[in-house]
Amino acid sequence: MASDVAHLIKVASNEISRDINTFAHKYDLTGTQVQIIHFVAHCKDDTYQKDIEENFNIRRPTATNILKTMEKDDLLSRVPVKNDSRLKTIILSDKSKTLLPTIDKFIEDNNQKILSTLGTLERHSFIHALKKIPQKLKSEV
Repeated sequence: MASDVAHLIKVASNEISRDINTFAHKYDLTGTQVQIIHFVAHCKDDTYQKDIEENFNIRRPTATNILKTMEKDDLLSRVPVKNDSRLKTIILSDKSKTLLPTIDKFIEDNNQKILSTLGTLERHSFIHALKKIPQKLKSEV
């Protein structure tokens, strides 16, 4: 079982999710909400639901439910684009912006904790492999 790659990735993912959810719970958030706040805050361009779907590899109904809940909880708003009312820009609320420095610090510390077991070359290879795996698996479906 030790060489079952999918199992090892799942175990690591569960541990990372537990850490993020433990942090998020302190602020009455979910781990996914923390990650979305971080993502939206650090996007260089306007952010739309499609960006969330692609970045987090989630389907439209899942993204819709998460964003509706976040809007209800005053974490963000979805503002219609002037020339296409079907398209909505995701804007962080003041509540999310207030939490952002704490979220950023947690994300940075968590990344360092995860990568601290690897050497510099291993880190680059590890990150490269993590980016390739979903692309490869998606292309074979």
